[in-house]
Amino acid sequence: MLIKLFKYLFYLSVVTIILASISVYCAYRYYSYDLPDFRDDISSYKPKLINEIYTSEGYLLAEFFSEYRRIISFSEIPVHVVNSFVAVEDRRFYEHRGVDVRSIFAAAVANIRQREIIRGGSTITQQVTKNIVLSPERSFSRKIKEAILAYRIEKNLSKEEILYLYLNHIYLGDGSYGVESASRRYFGKSVKDINIAEAALLAGLPKRPERYNPRKNLQRAIDRQQTVLSILYSINYISKDEFESALKQEITIVDKESINNFIAPYFVEYIRQYIENKFGTTEFLKGGYKVFTSIDTELSLKAQWAIRKGVIDLEKRRGRDEIVKTINKGRFRSFISSNNVKEIHKNKIYQALVVNAKASNNSNLNIASLKIGDHDAQLKYIISEQIGKKIAELEFEYSDKFLPVSGFKGISLLYKQLEAGNVINVRVIDSDDDQGIYITELYYKPETQAAILVMDTNGFIRVMVGGYDYTQSQFNRSTQALRQPGSSFKPILYSSAINKGYTASSIIYDIPVSIKDWTPDNYDESFLGPILLKDALSKSRNLASVQLILNVTPRYVVDYSRRFRFSSKLNPFPSLALGGSETTLIEMVKAFNIFATGGRYVEPKFIYRIYDRDGKILEDYTKGIYFSKKNALQANRGMKRDRILKNLAKDLGRQSSLNTSESFLREKNLTQKFYKEDNISNYNTPDNFRELLSDSFNIPFVNSNNGEQVISPENAYIMTYMLQKAVTEGTGKRAKSLNDKAPIAGKTGTTNDFTDALFIGYSPKIVAGVWVGRDNHKTLGNKEAGSKAALPIWIDFMDEALNEYSGGEFNVPDGIKIISTPYGDLPYDISVCADSRCEYYLEQAISYKKNSNISNVFLNEGENEADYLLRR
Repeated sequence: MLIKLFKYLFYLSVVTIILASISVYCAYRYYSYDLPDFRDDISSYKPKLINEIYTSEGYLLAEFFSEYRRIISFSEIPVHVVNSFVAVEDRRFYEHRGVDVRSIFAAAVANIRQREIIRGGSTITQQVTKNIVLSPERSFSRKIKEAILAYRIEKNLSKEEILYLYLNHIYLGDGSYGVESASRRYFGKSVKDINIAEAALLAGLPKRPERYNPRKNLQRAIDRQQTVLSILYSINYISKDEFESALKQEITIVDKESINNFIAPYFVEYIRQYIENKFGTTEFLKGGYKVFTSIDTELSLKAQWAIRKGVIDLEKRRGRDEIVKTINKGRFRSFISSNNVKEIHKNKIYQALVVNAKASNNSNLNIASLKIGDHDAQLKYIISEQIGKKIAELEFEYSDKFLPVSGFKGISLLYKQLEAGNVINVRVIDSDDDQGIYITELYYKPETQAAILVMDTNGFIRVMVGGYDYTQSQFNRSTQALRQPGSSFKPILYSSAINKGYTASSIIYDIPVSIKDWTPDNYDESFLGPILLKDALSKSRNLASVQLILNVTPRYVVDYSRRFRFSSKLNPFPSLALGGSETTLIEMVKAFNIFATGGRYVEPKFIYRIYDRDGKILEDYTKGIYFSKKNALQANRGMKRDRILKNLAKDLGRQSSLNTSESFLREKNLTQKFYKEDNISNYNTPDNFRELLSDSFNIPFVNSNNGEQVISPENAYIMTYMLQKAVTEGTGKRAKSLNDKAPIAGKTGTTNDFTDALFIGYSPKIVAGVWVGRDNHKTLGNKEAGSKAALPIWIDFMDEALNEYSGGEFNVPDGIKIISTPYGDLPYDISVCADSRCEYYLEQAISYKKNSNISNVFLNEGENEADYLLRR
């Protein structure tokens, strides 16, 4: 009987085992038939990364990401960091083969006892499977698939490779993915440099990342960290001394800051749009792009501070100061009661009364006590008479000269000391519960806006500022705003006239003109009669310019303007002479650059190189070869020497026999800030390229003579000569002193009712354009012309820029003949006035100037001035 029972149980067991095996096999086949091939997902592991944008000096300018993740190799992660995660997340990681059955049963028992899910049984390998290969779905079948894939992964990858994937992919709160990104975001340093206490804090986050986020609740995070340290000690991953030391270690969480607003926020957004449009939104979100731009850190900061100063000065002239008003102490109580505010909300704007302003004796830092209604508040500020200049007490790693335009958290910049009774606008940024006060910063939103765009004559954009404050308005007025350029468009008209045979001494007529219902006038409401072409431009005579466009014809000017690569529509009307068609600031800057480069159009460039996540170069505008400072200086000297000898030979009636090919080759290969005696192949990686950029070479500028010749060198030189006169004698003469640093040429621009003010100017090495106006197209105010509203900003900026781009000269082309005249030495294009015709034009000009009057020059026989005006 027992034997039969034994046989029965034996056969039953065998059948059960066979059926169970078949069931397991069928389940395995069922759940694994549609599993993804993990080898494709793992071997081509490309998590979402940060897109990094750098300045021309190699500074990190901005970051964009959908997941804040920085990849770090496993060999660079300290052992105590690895041990911390293994101890907490999967302490039997090195023993199991992907699935830890013991942990699963232990977790099940714990969950049954608590009647809720308090513990999971997933291994690190399963978490890698869940996060990288499978979807985040939670179901029984998904768990089975997860286990199958985890086993397969363990068979094909080493434990180190699995940990590499896990530690770079895991979410650790505060938008951070991976240990490197979390370490930088929480502690402000690489995970390579963190201690055991900090490692334990990170290892405590995966359980519930947002609950234990140290930025949200530091004490809760530290409580969790101490639990992790206890686990590490209990399994002998750390010694008793290390355990006790880590418990005492103070944890400091750094401020979470976006660097995107520190240096050039408008430019950063311009680059972001370019990258996204170039490579597509999907690839942009995947990230990993490293973009090295041409933006200059110091000049960008200077430009923004110059704009702020210029705008604030204009607003003050119009009665709109940072200080709203001032009331006497006897009215404090009534003002506070009338300015009743029930609740204070963070990031909201309020009007505040300064009740006490303490000036510091030992530093620039000042503290003002405020009242927002009945609520106490505080404003910390520094006095910066030269607004934006760096102050010793405040550190800013990106610049040795200037403060960040976004300021420092909780510290405002003011021109002057506040006084009791001042009423100002403030933004509430925090609260100090211990003192019972609100922390504020000054809020000032002017009605005026301004923009500046700067490029070197090689075409690289060095500065792009699209408005007074990016945090208040992200509209980029340097590239997007269509505004009338006013008289700054006149050089295009005068260049077209020169192309038609006019000379600097040609006579045009500054007289009244009426065209249908349009009757333009000069700024000073006078007219000068016959006037030399050069004087009409330098003095910005409107009536003379209208007469000129009528002679040249508006259609010809529009057709000629295509050489300057205007993309905006230019209307063939006489008002075009006064800038009546809308353009963008960047269009005006690149048009003036044609004059600066001797007639060559250079397409603006704002990128040196773009790398993808694998270090492959996607775009490169560096031309391949770098030169040392010594070679750059030699190239400059060689170019000057060749020009001198060539001109001497020409004066002696001979052709120059000099072989200049070497200097020309050098010149074409040189680009600003890329000078090193190495081939570019030695700098193909982003890190090496950044190292090259960060080196302080202090290299002199060498123009690369690139671009397409769109107007003749002679035309460009004559225009430059006349625009230099506009600076030394005409509407731009406030900038005359800058000629001590470099030759300067430029033109003001003002539109009807003073709605737009501009100045576009250049040296042989750099071109800068400034626009000032109001977004609603209202007037800036009476007499707020280009020379008053825009030119001071331009001078303030160029005074700094010409320290870097100093010197240089506007080269005299071979086809130019300089003739001494009563008006000075004037340039003439030999091809236009050959066979002594230059002298004839000059004599004619002198004769007109001495003997002509409006009547005998303009009136036909028997015609009066009224008939003439109707005829015109």
